[in-house]
Amino acid sequence: MSDFALAWNPKKQTIMKYIYILFLLFLFGCSQKEKNIPTKSIFLNSESLSDDMIGMPLQILTYDSLLYINDFYGDSLVHCYSLRNKKLLTKIGVKGNGPNELLSPLYLFIQEDSLCLFSRPQQTLYKTSFRTDSVELHKNIRVPQEVSLLFPLTDSMYVCSGMFQDYRFMVLNAKGEIISKFGNYPMFWHKEHDLSIDVKRMFHQIRGYAYSKDQGLAMVDSHTLSIYDHDEKGNFILKKEILLSPYEYEYTDKGISSRVSLSPSFISGAKDLAILDSCIYILMDVNIKRNKEKKKKEIWKFDWNGNLLCKYIPNIDISHMANVYDKQIILLTNDEKAQIATWKGE
Repeated sequence: MSDFALAWNPKKQTIMKYIYILFLLFLFGCSQKEKNIPTKSIFLNSESLSDDMIGMPLQILTYDSLLYINDFYGDSLVHCYSLRNKKLLTKIGVKGNGPNELLSPLYLFIQEDSLCLFSRPQQTLYKTSFRTDSVELHKNIRVPQEVSLLFPLTDSMYVCSGMFQDYRFMVLNAKGEIISKFGNYPMFWHKEHDLSIDVKRMFHQIRGYAYSKDQGLAMVDSHTLSIYDHDEKGNFILKKEILLSPYEYEYTDKGISSRVSLSPSFISGAKDLAILDSCIYILMDVNIKRNKEKKKKEIWKFDWNGNLLCKYIPNIDISHMANVYDKQIILLTNDEKAQIATWKGE
């Protein structure tokens, strides 16, 4: 039989029609699923922090009724506010290398009964009590030079992101010693398969972290959400990796001095993360650099299986999120003079 006869075989053409119809149904189903994700407007009330100047907030953190603001430019690096009394209680961390002095940028977290302050320039983790009348910093551990961020896992273990060669994350013990490594960098852009790990780790830097003993570990960079299970043997198993929004980036490959920048036709992406018992909230900057019109950041709600449940559009622009106080998520506004807002979530 000739090639021409094969090409025009009626039976073959019928089969191809069915395949084409199934393909269209698949695409239609996907688009319908995307359309069914609800978008809601939410109204948030905000309140002024105080008359004390905050330079550039990097992070907010809650403990009971205390709100800690990690500040890059302030005269002190950490501001402690009472959410109950709506007033400044104390400031922590004068800039410097002396006693009770720190170098910015910091990363804050709670561990046991202590406020922990990780100074990246000093590669040192400090601890202090929650007493606001007498603040004294204690050096706890020094970490490997490659560590960029340090997150608590248990009372005696930490998860780190940074400039690692083989894996995305390291686990340290209470002495700052490496006990395990895990995780690979996302590769949702086709060119990433051929890029060096130095370039990929510069783009996929962690923007937000949360750990739940029941649900697992959630890490978000600008455009991807990674959810890990933590088993009884201490292993981390990737449960789901989600592309939040497409991305491409320009780069120069110079080892640890590599530089990357998001291509101007893509949204800026995730800025922060907070959790409730049943869901993950991601603060998303949906602005595109080349567009003149600026939109307020949105809050995207996911379940712990990585399914996008809802998109919320607040009436005010949000810069940071923190976990729950009094069953509410704490938010910081993106105003010239930052304000506090609260939201119960949904």
